[in-house]
Amino acid sequence: MSGAYGDKLGDSVGVKSPPTIEARLLQTADFMTTHLAWEERDSEAATRIGREDAFLVFLQRRAIPANPYWIDGKPVDMKPLDRGQFLLLDLHQEHQSIVRAAVDCLAFYVPRASLDLIAEENETRRPITLRASFGDPIDDPVIWHLGECLLPALHQGPAINRLFIDHVSLAMVTHLAARHGEAAAWPTPRRSALAAWQERRAKDMLLANMDGKIGLEELARNCGLSRAHFARAFKATTGLTPMRWLFAQRIERAKSLLLNSALPIDEIAHYCGFADQSHFTRAFSGAVGDTPGAWRRSRKF
Repeated sequence: MSGAYGDKLGDSVGVKSPPTIEARLLQTADFMTTHLAWEERDSEAATRIGREDAFLVFLQRRAIPANPYWIDGKPVDMKPLDRGQFLLLDLHQEHQSIVRAAVDCLAFYVPRASLDLIAEENETRRPITLRASFGDPIDDPVIWHLGECLLPALHQGPAINRLFIDHVSLAMVTHLAARHGEAAAWPTPRRSALAAWQERRAKDMLLANMDGKIGLEELARNCGLSRAHFARAFKATTGLTPMRWLFAQRIERAKSLLLNSALPIDEIAHYCGFADQSHFTRAFSGAVGDTPGAWRRSRKF
């Protein structure tokens, strides 16, 4: 599915052009996140989600009451959902509901091809089939926290950090497969480290893309590894995920420029790959405990 699925999903629930991000897993398989929100409606709104070769996770960001619900035209006992709970829909079936309550949710579109890729990379049997919830809410703090990590990126537009999206999306699909899949026992991942040339190449590529607009797929391909194997091997080698390692390098470069140049803070933010000065200030303060300006002044005088 292309990025148009977000608009298609929005149309099905009466929300025009919801913010959508797309993380490439394969050239023909996407993981997609859509933020859907509306206030309580004067009349009941009928929603219909058609068939796809995929699964859909509806993660609720606010509690909603039970609503009439049908799967392939048959009524299903839909239970109320609390904030943080989700439904897991098998899109081989058609889903319909009537909703009047206010809604704020994240929808994760997971094609079966993405699950096949995860199975292949983790050397488990294929295909992986997720266990549909059939109206029963699911509690999973990992899905909740990953979803909340993705939410700000939905509204960043061109400033989106591809490495961050790939990292969180890979974690999301892998967790869904391991925790909610019907595959055989999930294998223990191999913990091998990167070869010296792979480590050099990966670090050089990351440093050449300080803004994070490079994906795990490209990094892994240049090291001759799958994404999952590369991500595990990079962490085994450096102690950090590629995303956290790059963030640490950005902060160190920022410190050097703050101390050894007269560049204004907004230019330093740009040179270190941050979206803008505000983003840089928040990130630097979180990592160092002080704003860039205050940190610079305290070390120059």
